[in-house]
Amino acid sequence: MSSDVPTSADEIFEACEKALSLAPAEYPPSLPSSKELLGAPDWYAFEHEAWRIGESVRRSFVQNPRLKKNEAVLNRVLEVANCRNLRRGRQSFVMALAFVAARQRAKALSLFLRDPDVGGQVLYTLIKMKTPEFVREVEPLLQSEKTWIRNLAKKYLSRHGLPAS
Repeated sequence: MSSDVPTSADEIFEACEKALSLAPAEYPPSLPSSKELLGAPDWYAFEHEAWRIGESVRRSFVQNPRLKKNEAVLNRVLEVANCRNLRRGRQSFVMALAFVAARQRAKALSLFLRDPDVGGQVLYTLIKMKTPEFVREVEPLLQSEKTWIRNLAKKYLSRHGLPAS
């Protein structure tokens, strides 16, 4: 890539390939908790690097909106978002798809609503995609330990005509 933010479909493919190459062959165990992360598990170096790449892809969609309509690009970003071995490094790839034109990928993303590494980001993305069909899958998130995820679940459910109880 010639710059920090991909400017073409080919550069996004290259970024996704780089992110996928960071994934370990086996699902890595959680690291010990970190004081800096308020008791949450520390991040692996590959998670940080994959997250940075995904954030550059997300910014690419903002700066080059025409790329949001490229089905091959969206499918490649989804492929990275679905790569469980990248753990939290997938968060920015999930959020890169947070727009209505990517809603055909909502079902594939919804499978990760209960994934502790990306579940909140998936919920955020489903809200941005304006997808009403995941009410049953979202309802259990009203019981999440994380306040921000509970609040997103309430937001999702209230937008789709259901009271958040």
